[in-house]
Amino acid sequence: MTGTVVIVEDNAMNMKLLEQALSIAGYRTVKSYDGDGLVGLCVDNGARLILMDIQLPKQSGVDLLRQLKADDRTAAVPVLAVTAFADPESVAAFLKEGFDLVITKPVSIRKLLDEVARYCGDGA
Repeated sequence: MTGTVVIVEDNAMNMKLLEQALSIAGYRTVKSYDGDGLVGLCVDNGARLILMDIQLPKQSGVDLLRQLKADDRTAAVPVLAVTAFADPESVAAFLKEGFDLVITKPVSIRKLLDEVARYCGDGA
């Protein structure tokens, strides 16, 4: 295994898709459906990468990103936004907020795996 990827996604079907694709490619995945306790979850599991939905039930992905970047233990972990907000203005705003990359939904599994490999290794 080359890395643990934390997936923050509230939609069960999207979560399953991301989790299965990453698992098949050899990555260990850790799931969060709402981002509660995300900093601790990332630290406890040695997260190498975080895939973050933007629209979540309790806090937005942007708010969670700010928490991650404000904590020295997770500030350097790359965070990729995975979102349906695909217009150029939204993508630019997410990058300005500090996301390392924006992947738009519907997700291309090939593109997702290419980007995950770029950030945390080629899988098992």
